[in-house]
Amino acid sequence: MKVKRNLLWQLPLLIIVTGPLWWSPVGDLLGPRGNFENTGGAKISRQSFTMERVVLTQNRGGHDELVIKADKVNSGIHEDLVHLEGIEARMQGRDGRPSVLRGGEAFYHAGQQIVTVLDNVRLKTPDGREMRTEALRYLTKFRKLKTAEDVWLGSEKIQIEGGNFFYDLDDGDFRVGGRVSVDFF
Repeated sequence: MKVKRNLLWQLPLLIIVTGPLWWSPVGDLLGPRGNFENTGGAKISRQSFTMERVVLTQNRGGHDELVIKADKVNSGIHEDLVHLEGIEARMQGRDGRPSVLRGGEAFYHAGQQIVTVLDNVRLKTPDGREMRTEALRYLTKFRKLKTAEDVWLGSEKIQIEGGNFFYDLDDGDFRVGGRVSVDFF
């Protein structure tokens, strides 16, 4: 009986004492295989660029729906965001006549398909109306323009001032909201 009791405590002692000899080979055997370092595969890094005198075009159904000319284009702010300076955008209406949008700077968010135009924004519609505001968003997917800023809208016979503006490029309909003032000539 003494032999069995001695083996019971000697076996764990033998494992602990000889452990440094076999831990490393067994650990290598049980470890993951392969090289997990990136040695020439695709690197994930964020690149930025600056271009001057750029023309961006959005084409839908074989027609140029939106053409933006910018003096300067920058990226790098956010992966989906492009900054444009000194822009002129031509947006084709349903009848083929363009509305022309001008502004000091703009941001195009590719994921949401929204162009935000800032700094002395001016819109000229095909029927001769002119709109002025400080900020305007163009929802390219829905072909609608809107702003929550104060807006001035005018033509030869009417001037409208309001607190917000909505314009549908396909229908040519517009809404001026907020506190609205209208002058007829």
